[in-house]
Amino acid sequence: MTAQDKILYVANKLGLTSLQNMQASTGAVYDVDTEASGQIFSSATRHVNPSVANIADNQFEVNEALLIETVGFYGRIADGQGAAGQINNLQKTYGSNFVIVYDIIIGNKRVQKDTPVFGSGSPYCFATNAIGLSTFVEEENDLTYSPRHQVYSEAVGILIPPQVQFYVEYRLFNVVTGAQIAISNDAQIGCYLYGTKVLLNFNTSI
Repeated sequence: MTAQDKILYVANKLGLTSLQNMQASTGAVYDVDTEASGQIFSSATRHVNPSVANIADNQFEVNEALLIETVGFYGRIADGQGAAGQINNLQKTYGSNFVIVYDIIIGNKRVQKDTPVFGSGSPYCFATNAIGLSTFVEEENDLTYSPRHQVYSEAVGILIPPQVQFYVEYRLFNVVTGAQIAISNDAQIGCYLYGTKVLLNFNTSI
C-alpha cells in the first residue's frame, strides 16, 4: 500500500471524499518547546518566528493532511542566549547518555507511545556522530549541527488527518541510571514531522 493509498483509506473512513482530488508531495512541520513544558506543537499558535515553527496551529486545514514517515528531534539555542536560534548540540547540554522518550497524540488518541530515540549509538544520526553528513558552523569552538541529522525515528504510516489537533509529548532520561532529566530552558528541544503531505490540487479545485 502506497502512502497515497493510506491517506485515502483513512480519509474515506472519516468521510473526507474530497481528498481524492488532491495531490500529494513531501512535506514537513516543525515546532520548538520554548517553555520547557514537555509538549511540542500544542503551543504552535504562540509561535510566529519561522526559526521556531512553520505552522500557526496544531491542526491542518480542511484539505490538508500529513502521513508521517520520520519523527526528528533537535536542539535550538533559546532566545536571549548567545547564538540564539541556532541548532544546538543536545549532547553538550544533556550528555551522551540521555534518551528522548516520546508519544504522538492525534485527537485524543496516542498513536505512538513510549518511543525512545537515543543520543548516541546506531543509527549514527545524532550530534557529533553525524559530522560527516551534517553542515555546521563554529561559534567559539562549539559546533552546531543541522537538524536533519539529529535524532530521528521512523514512523511510517501514521496519518494526521485534516482538522484534528496533534502534539508530541516527550521526556528525557539517563539511560545508565534511569533517572529523569529536567528539560533545560537554555537548550530548547524541537521536533519535526516529515512525510507525504496532501496539498490543494489547483487543477481540480479552481
